[in-house]
Amino acid sequence: MSFNIGLSGIRAASTDLEVTGNNVANASTTGFKESRAEFSDVYTSTLLGTGSKPVGSGVMVENVRQEFSQGNISGTENALDMAIDGNGFFILEDRGSISYTRAGLFGLDKEGFVVANNNSRVQGFDANSDGVVSGVLGDIQIQVGNQAPALTSRVSSILNLDAGEEVLQEQGLELVSNGLSIGVPDSGIIDSTASTLVAAGQPTTAGVPALLDWTGGNVLAGVGGVADTGYVAGIQMSFDIGDGNGLQAITLDGVPAGSSQQDVLNDIQKQLNLVFGTQELTATVSSTGELLVTRAGINGTNGTSFTMATTGAWDTTFGANGGVQAGIAGSQLFIGSTPISSDFRSIPGTSTTTRTTATPPLGIVASSVGAPHQLTANNTYSNLDVSTVGTNVLAFTVATEAGGNYPINLSEAAWIGAAPGNFASVTLGEMVAQINTQITATAGAGNEETIAVVNAGRIEFNANVPPSANGDFVQIADNTVSSNVYNLNNLGFLTTNRFDAGVEPVVANNEFNLEVTSPVAGNSAGPFQITIPPNNYASLEDVAVAVQQQIDVYIGAGGLNGKVTVEAVGGQLVFTNTNTGSNEGISITATAGEPLAAAALGLDSLFTVNGQDEIDKSNSFRLNLTVPAPDLNNRSGSVLISLDEDYRSVQQLATSINRQLNSQNADDYIGIRAQAVEISPKVVPPQFTLELVAVEEGEASIISLSDITASGPDTSSEALYAILQSNPADGSLFTAGIEGVNNQYPAQEATIVDPDGEETVVKIPEGTEANEIASIFNQQPGITATADTVMTIPLSSYNNPGNTLKLSVNGQMLTSTTLPEIAEEIISFRSTTLPGFTAEISEAGDLIITNEIGRDVKIEIDSPSSTDSIVVQGAVNTGPVVLGGTATAATAAAVGGSITFTLNEGYKMQEPFPVVSGLFGALTEDEFTPVVLNAFDPTDQNTYNHATSTTTYDSLGNEHVMTQFFVKEPLDPTRPNEANIWAMYVQVDGQDVGDPDSTLSFPENLIPTPARYELFFNQDGTLDEDATGDIYITNWDPLDAAGDPTGAMTSLNVLEGGLPLTEPSTNSNFQIILDGSTQFGSSFAVSEVNQNGYTTGRLAGLEVDQEGVIFARYTNGQAQVLGQVALANFRNPEGLTPLGDTGWAESFESGVATVGSPRTASFGQVRASALEDSNVDISEELVGLIIAQRNFQASAKTIETMDQVTQTILNI
Repeated sequence: MSFNIGLSGIRAASTDLEVTGNNVANASTTGFKESRAEFSDVYTSTLLGTGSKPVGSGVMVENVRQEFSQGNISGTENALDMAIDGNGFFILEDRGSISYTRAGLFGLDKEGFVVANNNSRVQGFDANSDGVVSGVLGDIQIQVGNQAPALTSRVSSILNLDAGEEVLQEQGLELVSNGLSIGVPDSGIIDSTASTLVAAGQPTTAGVPALLDWTGGNVLAGVGGVADTGYVAGIQMSFDIGDGNGLQAITLDGVPAGSSQQDVLNDIQKQLNLVFGTQELTATVSSTGELLVTRAGINGTNGTSFTMATTGAWDTTFGANGGVQAGIAGSQLFIGSTPISSDFRSIPGTSTTTRTTATPPLGIVASSVGAPHQLTANNTYSNLDVSTVGTNVLAFTVATEAGGNYPINLSEAAWIGAAPGNFASVTLGEMVAQINTQITATAGAGNEETIAVVNAGRIEFNANVPPSANGDFVQIADNTVSSNVYNLNNLGFLTTNRFDAGVEPVVANNEFNLEVTSPVAGNSAGPFQITIPPNNYASLEDVAVAVQQQIDVYIGAGGLNGKVTVEAVGGQLVFTNTNTGSNEGISITATAGEPLAAAALGLDSLFTVNGQDEIDKSNSFRLNLTVPAPDLNNRSGSVLISLDEDYRSVQQLATSINRQLNSQNADDYIGIRAQAVEISPKVVPPQFTLELVAVEEGEASIISLSDITASGPDTSSEALYAILQSNPADGSLFTAGIEGVNNQYPAQEATIVDPDGEETVVKIPEGTEANEIASIFNQQPGITATADTVMTIPLSSYNNPGNTLKLSVNGQMLTSTTLPEIAEEIISFRSTTLPGFTAEISEAGDLIITNEIGRDVKIEIDSPSSTDSIVVQGAVNTGPVVLGGTATAATAAAVGGSITFTLNEGYKMQEPFPVVSGLFGALTEDEFTPVVLNAFDPTDQNTYNHATSTTTYDSLGNEHVMTQFFVKEPLDPTRPNEANIWAMYVQVDGQDVGDPDSTLSFPENLIPTPARYELFFNQDGTLDEDATGDIYITNWDPLDAAGDPTGAMTSLNVLEGGLPLTEPSTNSNFQIILDGSTQFGSSFAVSEVNQNGYTTGRLAGLEVDQEGVIFARYTNGQAQVLGQVALANFRNPEGLTPLGDTGWAESFESGVATVGSPRTASFGQVRASALEDSNVDISEELVGLIIAQRNFQASAKTIETMDQVTQTILNI
């Protein structure tokens, strides 16, 4: 019995281990539900019962129960992963077999069905195309194809229109310029030319002019000269200057006796100028005083000669002449490998400077003889004992500057000559005598440089001059080797008093002689002695000041003052002769009194830089400009020009002239410029001539060059003529400017009057083009101006039989030769060289050229045949002009533009000047046309108050932009009760979409009109929906960007039966709904915009909501309901039969499944992109394993114990 009980325990423990192990094994299985083993005890019973004390028979497994508690929910990345949060099971179907699961590991199979990981299909409810979910349970299938587009059939907006907005529309006036000058064609040359004065040739040197002299004849000045004796009127002489007029006589007026030489020259020059002009012949005086006539002007530089014939009276008066000497032409400037330049620089003369080559001393001294040395003992002498007995010895040495070195030994043993009275007490006289004796013994008699003497009881060494000299030193020093007991102190010479230098003689450095040298009387001066005050000067500048002060002492015409300056420069004294010139100099010498002083100051070595003579090439000429009358701005004038450079090219010459022209102030400026022009035919390297050009083109101003004067002695008028190549006598060198064709508009004025009566005078300069006139008026408040220009070339007058005539339009050369081709070519240049131009051919075949902004239209013809011609017409009622037809005919024409003026309400234009003949008529009221201003224009944002855009779609899913424009309407006097009215204009893709105007003729009756709708608002600002009515767009045909039909559904307008709208749509008509819109006093705002169309979309992803509804998200932003996941629940979920794969089957114990939608009844909600984990608690299961193991071991122990008892019994 016990054995069976133990076995039942082992069986129960084993089952418990199996259940616990299965739970542990599925701890990570999605949707797994744990189980537990349930046990019951076993009792044995008989028919007689169990007795009063029954013993159990063991244990048995009563049940293995499933626990359907909620597991944890974990998120995933899979959109179709689902977890049930609450009650319920997913329903799976596999080939007719239904199972249930909590494991939402779902995906799509190849056919798009939602399946579990065992390929069982998830069951749910299907949805139709409108997203309505049916109640029929079945497989859920996902369509992964593109979503079809939807046509926009309804656009709704809620917006606020600002009640405070101003009404933009107003009543104005329009005027088209109607003066007689408007659009009148002008003919002539295409471009204005400027007046030009060209040079007679390339610049040259002056050359040598031809001349006629009277050398050897009668002198003009002096006693008995021509001027002194005078001559009567009527004396003649003839000259032929080669101008084609042959010999031409001059007749003198005569001068009275006692006249001057200049009076004679003036008389002759006057007559020469009268006959030949001012720049042909010049009368001067030769170097020997006789008359001299030379070729002048440009002909004086190019070798041009002349001939002459005298009369007897002339020869009597002036004497015989030497004949005409031929001139020599000047050499060409600025050309060749070694070009000749032309130097007109005036160089001021420089002064001669003389400078020291070494730095002079700062110590300035006068001379001094100096003094000999004199070394006197400090103390008086006391008799000394130099006896042998005493053993005293005084030895020392005497040295001198010249090299003398005298050893002295004062002792009995070394005594020389007569002995003293007592060696033990040698007296002062005896001691001095002995010192001198020993000096003489060393130097020799007469060569002693110093001797000892007695001075007031003291020993003193004095210089013996000669051989010693002032400033030679003497020095004494003890001989410590030979001395014993005594030293020089015993002679009275302390250690600090054993040297005397004497006084050196001083050589003066403070005086010298200074002279100014010059060949010019009055410039020279001196020589004068300059004595510098002795001093230790702080700087060389101070020395220079001291010298200058001494120089300036010598005043007067013959003095140095003002003729010499002294400066310290670079450590040297620099003397400058203030007069300029190469012969102006300075001389510095030593004085007789101090011959060494100049050298001591450093003036014995001087460096002289000679001055340079002045070069005076002063010159001038005048450039003159005469402007045709009336010269209202006083532009005529004259500028004096001077040449002052070393000219190396014509370009440099032109630049120099321009610099002076442009430096004039505004009042003196004249409109001339100089330029270098390359010669023709061209050569290599290029060569140039000078040209003077008027700045102002198109006027016949006169340029002249006059008053050529060489006032400096180092140049000549011939040099000026040669470089300028000026020849006033040659009229062919000047060309007057010609005005090119233009609009011929005169200067114009008009008065603008604003609503307050304020007047503004607008002034238009002469010749202003129409586009510029429009711009000027556009700057005035209350006026808008536009302009255009029209030129017509009639086909009937286009004479080009050989197709050789070419046209140029505003500078653009055209290659076409027929009018239609010319029109096309003009249009082809519209985006490049001819902006704003267009051209067309009229029904009559005429070429019409238009400039849309009002630029002058200018045309020029060019043809090898002079008979080719065209006619040019301008504005209506203006006369035509003919171009070509003859060799001298005009080849260009210009037509000015017409201006249209629009005046805002309350503005006026009046008082034109000139009247009628200019741009305007009389500006009377009947010339103005009433016009509505600021009428709606979708391209002009100033004509509407607000705008908003919405994207719509056609039936193919193409995007289009619908724009709504809102315009506040003015109060209509005919509808006084309708004050709050706005007009809404609608365009799609910038095109009008209003129904065609059936009253028009074909094909105009097919063209869409502006779609305009009136919006009415109540007094409380809300939209009056009844008065506004329904708004439909019934004339929109979808077009692509190129303006071609897209192939989508097109419109069906009202006349064609386009209303009411149908569902589904059969045309592109749509409705605009503004319900809820307002007109409040706040800013324009769009609160809401909706439309029901969309383009095609690709599947972008799937989403599942909490109710299990599966949505498809598309790239077009749309979402579509595909179906709904179904859930099942049971009265007793624990009665479900496990099938594996975390699935269960319905059983008798579970009851019949209740099927429904998530979040309804008792069903839980669905969590998308999430999975339910198993509900196994690992820690609890591990504890259960320990308990089961312990139970198993205990049951095994029961059997073991029973076995031992049985064995014991058997062994009894």
